[in-house]
Amino acid sequence: MVKVTSLLPCYCLVACLGIFYHQAVGFCGPLVLSLSSSRATAIGSSTTITTSLHLHSSKPSTTIPYFATATTSSDRKPSSSSSISSSDTTNVIGERNGLDSDYPWRFEGRFIFRPSIVRTNDQSPQSATLLSLLGYSLGGTVVLEYDISPVGPYREYVTMGGLVGMGTVDIGGTDNMNTDMQQSSVLGIGQWGTNLYVSTQVAEDVCKHVWGVPAQLAIIDFEESGDTLEDYEPASDTGGSGQGMMQKCLRGWENTRILNRDATTKRYGNLPIYWTPTIKALWAPILFPGRAADTFERKQLLPLHKLRLSAGAIRLKRCHRQVQSTTVGEVPLGFALVVDGVLIEIGERITSRLKL
Repeated sequence: MVKVTSLLPCYCLVACLGIFYHQAVGFCGPLVLSLSSSRATAIGSSTTITTSLHLHSSKPSTTIPYFATATTSSDRKPSSSSSISSSDTTNVIGERNGLDSDYPWRFEGRFIFRPSIVRTNDQSPQSATLLSLLGYSLGGTVVLEYDISPVGPYREYVTMGGLVGMGTVDIGGTDNMNTDMQQSSVLGIGQWGTNLYVSTQVAEDVCKHVWGVPAQLAIIDFEESGDTLEDYEPASDTGGSGQGMMQKCLRGWENTRILNRDATTKRYGNLPIYWTPTIKALWAPILFPGRAADTFERKQLLPLHKLRLSAGAIRLKRCHRQVQSTTVGEVPLGFALVVDGVLIEIGERITSRLKL
């Protein structure tokens, strides 16, 4: 675990980029910041990194300031409609429902990100470093409702364990000096999910067998009515229908339905994000060259995917967290980032630097 002291201002700046890139799907302000993904190019024994930072004036919008207009379904190349097949089973799970051949899977719906200051422990996720200040980090919960996914509609609830840095990933390629060594790459900063719960068995199966996400089946209940959003856990499953499964509840879910359901959703964003599914972490799209890894070390490297995010509307709304005994050490911030009309597109695992 890293105690952040003198580097706190830097971490705060990068954290804003990382969190708002993948949770806010935009940046509210008169100017919109766009950070393009960097590419590392090896030249002899040296490696150069190229990054670019652009400021774009955002056009006025009735729903959300935006980076660039996302392409519509008709603008994108349709991907193969073939089914997803598990890497360790012959069973067919889900389908490739993407709108773009570079992103063969898509999810549509809405989500909230409810930030909290959370107490950390001494355990960091695999191949990444947990970032904290005085034993606390930025966590919270992300709750999603998918109307469209490779396995149909379902709900998802993710508990966020804190900010992470220095994630080492495997993107293929060998070391120039020793072809028996694997060249790793390093991600900058992201946010790590400690637990990911889904509401259907097929959603759990596709998460585990297709992307390697350690998902868990749970009861996730939404109550539509309510003046404000409330995130809580019932004391017990009084009806006995849960069969010992974890229960998660959201009250006031109607507050997430910002867009007119009868109108065609116009989305903005096309924001690139890196995703390491095995540790449930999303990262700012910056990649640095790492060191050569031997066969043993390579097994510890994280698989990497590209994500692309777009959305139709974004709001900040009040959100209450009903703190239970299991949430000791959590300090809710009292609001949630609400995103409606979200489009999450997932790319294949990156196995070559040419695919960055």
